[in-house]
Amino acid sequence: MITVKTAWAQDAWKTIISQIMESGIDVEDEGNFITKELMNVVVTVEDPLNSKPPEIYSWSGEKLKKYQKQFLDPENSGLPYTYGSRFREHFGLKVGRDTYRVRTDQVESVIKRLRENPTTRKAVMTAFDPSIDQYQDDIPSMILVDFKIRQNRLYTTAIWRSHDVYGEWIPNFFRLKGLADYVAEALGMKLGPITIHSVSAHIYKNNFKDALKV
Repeated sequence: MITVKTAWAQDAWKTIISQIMESGIDVEDEGNFITKELMNVVVTVEDPLNSKPPEIYSWSGEKLKKYQKQFLDPENSGLPYTYGSRFREHFGLKVGRDTYRVRTDQVESVIKRLRENPTTRKAVMTAFDPSIDQYQDDIPSMILVDFKIRQNRLYTTAIWRSHDVYGEWIPNFFRLKGLADYVAEALGMKLGPITIHSVSAHIYKNNFKDALKV
C-alpha cells in the first residue's frame, strides 16, 4: 500500500503520477490498453478547501462549479449510469421490475444519520449495484463514499476500484469535494480532509509522455 498526505490536491496528483511512472508495473487491461499501475494508493488531502486544479486543467468559476455538482445531480440522461443517479434515485424498495415504492436519496440519508448521531460509522453511500453491474461491462469506478464527523469536522473517504490517475483523478477529486461541501454545509460543519483510496491507480500508455512532464 502507498500512502500520500499533502495539503492540496494538485500536489497529491503530481506525487502519485511521479510514483506510478517510476514504480508502476506494466499491465494490459481488459480493453487491451497498456497501463502502468500501482495497487492500493491512498491519498489524503488535508486542505481541500484551498485546493485548485493544476495548470493543465482550464477550469475556473462556473466550469469548476459544474464539475463539483456532478455527484449531486440525479439526472441520468440515458447513460448506463451516473454517480448522481446512483446516489440519489437508483436504489430503493421495488414493488415490480421497474417500479419503486420508495427511491433512496443516499445523500440525504447520510446527512440524516450524521445529524441524529454525529459519531455514527454508518454514513456510507454506494454506487455499485450487484444486481446490474455484475452482468455489464460499463460499471462505476467509484464504489463507495464514507462520511464521519470527528473533531468537529467532516471527514470524507472514497474508494475507486479503478482510477485513471492522469486523466480522471483531479476531476474526480473536485466532484467528490462538491459532494463533501454539500454534506458539510447541510450539517453546518467545516470540511475536513478528503481521502481517496484507488485500488488500481494507473496511467494509460498514451498519457505517458504528458505524465513524465508533470
